[in-house]
Amino acid sequence: MKNIHTLILSLALGSLVACTGMGPHAGLVGQDRAAVIANLGAPAQERRTADGMRLVYPNGPMGKGTYVFSLDAQGMVKGVEDVLIPANFVKITAGMGADDVESLIGPTRAMRTTTQGYKVWLYPFHNSVCQIFMVEMSAQNKVLSTANGPAPECESISM
Repeated sequence: MKNIHTLILSLALGSLVACTGMGPHAGLVGQDRAAVIANLGAPAQERRTADGMRLVYPNGPMGKGTYVFSLDAQGMVKGVEDVLIPANFVKITAGMGADDVESLIGPTRAMRTTTQGYKVWLYPFHNSVCQIFMVEMSAQNKVLSTANGPAPECESISM
């Protein structure tokens, strides 16, 4: 019985280590801005931060990631992260401006318009329940509401 627990623990830890190392372009950490652009092309957005810059690249694997490269004041990559995660989604609240939303989770790649004329920004993200994150924006580009809903590719799948 002890051997099976050891095996399960080893598999779980191996999966965790594999997941943390699977981020695309992790090899660019420690490289400069030019190396990122040489590998990925121009970013969709470049945002200044208090201690450097963020390069934003939407459309990670299968279109469900937005990867942000954090650069220090010298322009060296200090980290890469996928910002399309639930922990960031809950930070988006009613009244927040469009620029604040994009600063947090990047630009939308798809948009729909409601019957009332509001825009809904769609953010596919990695999850096990086939959902998409949605941000409803007013005509003044302020957040009205947020929600998770079925991803379009899953709407025809019967559960």
